Amino acid sequence: MKKTLRLTSIFFVLVMLFTSFSFANNNSLLLDGNNKNFKSESFNGRTYIQSSSLENLGIGLNTSIKNNIVTIKNKKVTLKFTLNTNNVEVNEVPMTLDVKTYMKDNEAYLPLRFILETLGYEIKWNDNTKSIDVNKNQEIKYPIEINNQGSIYTVNKAPEAIVSLAPSVTEILFAIGAEDMVKGRTQYCTYPTEAKSITVVGNMTDPSAETIVSMEPDLVIAGTHYKPEVLSQFKKAGINVVAKDSPDTLDEMYNYTLKLGAIVGKNYEARALVSAMKSKVETVEMFTKRIKNKPDVYYVVGTGQGGEYTAGKDTFIAEVIGIAGGNNIANDITGWSYTLEKLIDNNPDIIFGSADGYNTMDSNPNYSSLQAIQNKKYITVNKDIFSRPSPRLINQGLKILVKGLHGNLAKLLNF
Repeated sequence: MKKTLRLTSIFFVLVMLFTSFSFANNNSLLLDGNNKNFKSESFNGRTYIQSSSLENLGIGLNTSIKNNIVTIKNKKVTLKFTLNTNNVEVNEVPMTLDVKTYMKDNEAYLPLRFILETLGYEIKWNDNTKSIDVNKNQEIKYPIEINNQGSIYTVNKAPEAIVSLAPSVTEILFAIGAEDMVKGRTQYCTYPTEAKSITVVGNMTDPSAETIVSMEPDLVIAGTHYKPEVLSQFKKAGINVVAKDSPDTLDEMYNYTLKLGAIVGKNYEARALVSAMKSKVETVEMFTKRIKNKPDVYYVVGTGQGGEYTAGKDTFIAEVIGIAGGNNIANDITGWSYTLEKLIDNNPDIIFGSADGYNTMDSNPNYSSLQAIQNKKYITVNKDIFSRPSPRLINQGLKILVKGLHGNLAKLLNF
């Protein structure tokens, strides 16, 4: 295993050497059916547009460079890129990209796709015309509908005060700059650190209806563990409610992030966040898809006397394991329930989960035959990062897995 990791690390260093060259060229795209010319460079699988070429796109952007900051803006959005870093602010909301911006020959080079997707455009390669097609997406506007397994929840106007009953929702709202709207949270909504200063209204299943009603919020947003009868109390009190089960895929997470952004009037910020997450996933996949001998991996949701629980093939965690370059041994099930017999038979190379999970497996003879336990290949992680479909899953969790599965490959990632 160690030999394989060393060879993998050497291979990817060579890949980086041969894919990191930039090539300046004149380029064009079809923007809403109109041909637009611009100057760009291709670097690490990304297209960087010269900042001075943004005006050629005809989408009303003004550009300035001062004190190592490149600012592009229109009447509704301002993007500030810090040169030679992967840091960007979208309407003063900080985010990170999968790539770094840079200066060359007195020109700033910026990630084209991120800019266009933040502005609300969809970018596709047209095989027929052999060109880039860029078309404006329809803006998500009020009334905004959320469909949760056939139940429709409608938001007709921007809320001023929100109570979040789902940690993932709290994290997303903070990530898109809507933290000032969040007036109540569950005891489990502990990230980011600033969230801890918000009033606690109880847990996800049985929050204090009296406390929430007294806060007079415009909107209560619930997640997977809500009870319909509890939500009914809020509706009777005239409080609007949105309930959405946890997504099964990353695409569902992205789409819900966009809906939440529209609900709180943060369309640009939500689109930027989703664009950045998608690009990070694509960057990791660019490396891991080249790996031939991928390790077998098992994620511990629960273990020991209570039974074996893990992430089956229809979960977002299974998807992340695959993106990180691992074979999820639980792809032979759907849902979360596993068995000790299956775990032993599939005998994973690497296990990851909470410290409690490791302590149980390491001290219980039922797991002593597992090679991951014998070889000390149990990766201890913060379970909140992997159990919550939020930006942390990509920004932190994906990189943790890449490092645990493929060592030095993680050093090649710019986020």
